[in-house]
Amino acid sequence: MEFRNPAYNAYGTIDCEINHPDYGWIPHTIPADEHPRLQADAIEAGPVPYVMPDQSVTIAAERRGMYCTPMQGQLALGETNWGIILAWRDTQATWAQKVIIDSAQTWVRNSQNIAFFAYLLNFTDEQTDDLFRTAMGIDV
Repeated sequence: MEFRNPAYNAYGTIDCEINHPDYGWIPHTIPADEHPRLQADAIEAGPVPYVMPDQSVTIAAERRGMYCTPMQGQLALGETNWGIILAWRDTQATWAQKVIIDSAQTWVRNSQNIAFFAYLLNFTDEQTDDLFRTAMGIDV
């Protein structure tokens, strides 16, 4: 079987492309317990080692997709500490900033308003991420 571009993946198996007689070059993962000859040939060809993705890129991509309703966000905050919901209202946030947080249709993780809100609550980036993960998991 003709193959090219062997590379180890995160699961320890080998990804490559095989030349299918009808479809041409198609992606294929060689399972550890199947195709022993193809696996041996791929190993002999010297597959490219697996490189774990850069976590900062992964987290940045995840943050771009994080959003929730204010209701979900406040319920998530409540799971953490109900006092936080009341405490932030007594912070240095302006009236307009408080209205934005309360009245927004959507809280977007990467917005400046959420960054300021997190700052007022002394949340780290990781805590803010966790808040959004929790909020996004709440069905309303």
